[in-house]
Amino acid sequence: MGVYLIAEKESCNFIGRTSSSRHQPKFICRCGTASKPVSFDASTPVVELMMTKKYSKITIVVVVLLLITSTYILVENLMSKKEVEVNSNYYTGFVSRVQKLDDTLSQTSEVGSNGEIEQMFDVYTSIILVNDRLTLLQENAKNFSELNVLINDFLIFRNEYGYLVKDQLKGNRADSEVRLKVAKQVKLFLNDLPIEYQSSKEFSDQFSVAADHIKPLLHLNF
Repeated sequence: MGVYLIAEKESCNFIGRTSSSRHQPKFICRCGTASKPVSFDASTPVVELMMTKKYSKITIVVVVLLLITSTYILVENLMSKKEVEVNSNYYTGFVSRVQKLDDTLSQTSEVGSNGEIEQMFDVYTSIILVNDRLTLLQENAKNFSELNVLINDFLIFRNEYGYLVKDQLKGNRADSEVRLKVAKQVKLFLNDLPIEYQSSKEFSDQFSVAADHIKPLLHLNF
C-alpha cells in the first residue's frame, strides 16, 4: 500500500510517496506551478533530519529516566546507611549498660551480709538504667521489632527485683539462690547478645536467643 505524506516547505508541496517491493520509497513533490512531479529517496537530508529528531527525543527520555532511577537508588542507600548507623550507636550504648549490670552483679555475689542492701540497690539501679537504654533504643531505632518483647520482660524483671530489695529492707534476707539465678541469667543474656548491630536476619535471630535468657527472671518471688 502506498502511504501518503502531505507536507509543505517553501514553494514545494509534498503530495505523497510511491512504494515498491524492490525499491526504497520515493517521495513526490510538486514545486511551484510545475506540473511535473519531482521524486527523491527517503535518504534525503530532510527525512534524515526528521528521523534524527525522533531518536534524539527517545534518547533524552531514556537518559532522564535513568537519572531519576539512579537518584532514587542513591537516596535509598544513603537513608538505609544512616538508619543502620543510628541503630548501631544506640545499640552499642544498650550493650554497654548490660555489661555494667553484669559487673555490678558480679560484685554483689562476692560480698557477704555486710553491704548487701547497698549492693542490691546498685543492681536495681543498673536494671533501671538498662530499661532506660532499651526505651531510648526503641524510640530512635527503626525496624527493630524484637525490642518490644524485651522491653516488657525487663520491666517485669525490674519490678520483681524491686520486691527483693524491699524484702531486704524489711530484714528478710534475699535468698542466695535467687540472687545467683539473677547473676547467671544476666551473664547468659550478655554473652549471647550480638556485639554489633546489623540489619540482618542472623542478628534478629541471635538477639531473640539472648532475650530468652531474661524469661526465667520474670517470677523471682514465686
